[in-house]
Formats: sequence, C-alpha cells, structure tokens
Amino acid sequence: MLESVIKIHNIGRMTDSPQTTKSSGAPDGFTDFEVGAGFVDHIGPIYWKLEKDSCELGFRVLEHHLNPGGICHGGLMMTVVDMAIGFSVCWNCRLLSFAPSINNNFDFIRAGHLGDWMQTETELIQKTKRMGFARGLLKGPNGPVMRYNGILKIPSDSDPRFNSDQFAEHMQRIFDRYK
Repeated sequence: MLESVIKIHNIGRMTDSPQTTKSSGAPDGFTDFEVGAGFVDHIGPIYWKLEKDSCELGFRVLEHHLNPGGICHGGLMMTVVDMAIGFSVCWNCRLLSFAPSINNNFDFIRAGHLGDWMQTETELIQKTKRMGFARGLLKGPNGPVMRYNGILKIPSDSDPRFNSDQFAEHMQRIFDRYK
C-alpha cells in the first residue's frame, strides 16, 4: 500500500528550487533533500525542513530500509542522523564547505516500523574555529527512537578536500532563500 503512494526517487540532485513532496507522505514543510550525491542516492528518499534557525531531516520507513527482523535498519538511522548533525552545523554556522564527522554517538531507544515517519530534531551546542558540536533526537510516531550527539570538523577555507565552488554556490543559494 505504501509503495503505491511513496515513489522512490533520486534525491542526489542539486537543484535551486524546493521540490514538493505531497505524494511522498512527508509532513507539510518537508521537501526533497537537495544536497547529496553518491551514497545518499541509495538510501532515500530523504526530506528536509528548513527554517531560519533550524533544519531537520526526515524519511518514511520503506521496505528497502528494513533489516532482516522487519524493522528499520540501525545503519540507515545512523546515516540519516550523521547527515542531520552535519547539515545542522553547516546550516546554523552558514558554512559553505562540507564538514566531515569526527565522532558520533548513538543510543537506540525503540524500533522504527514500516510506514513510520522518522524525523530528526538537532540542536547546535557549540561552534569553535575548527569543530562543531550538536545533539538531538530521531523521533518516530511513538516518540524518540534514537538519541545522538556528534562532533564535526570545520575545514579551513583553503582545504580542497572539503571545499568546491559548486557546493559553496549551491549552499549560498539555499542560505539566501531562507534569510
């Protein structure tokens, strides 16, 4: 039943305008996550909700997200949370470069089930010159599913591994949209 409503699609594109997701079953305010490529293309669809001072990620648990026990795979939840930590630091600090994870901690609280909407709530704790710290909860329809915290490296402007003109221009357009 969900498969007929939710169409798996490519979320790895970098577009300049929000995509509507009404057919996805994503709650109001969530649109296709538009920053990604590679691995992200294989785990979606993933959505985000951007507001001036916050950004959250979410996904609907689909069949390809399940582990052999029939519940949402912990690796998927950790991946989405890792992305939420990273994007929260980038969003709140208005970084134009990719900020890689240094350390993440995850505590599983309960299972996610087929059809559940899962959504992050991430808080930026601290930003230093070279690190960002965040924490939060991944919530499902019955409350918290996972709690998490993470540390990210904030790269120098001259580090070519994490800075690309294409990524910086794309991020700037997103930031400009939500001033």
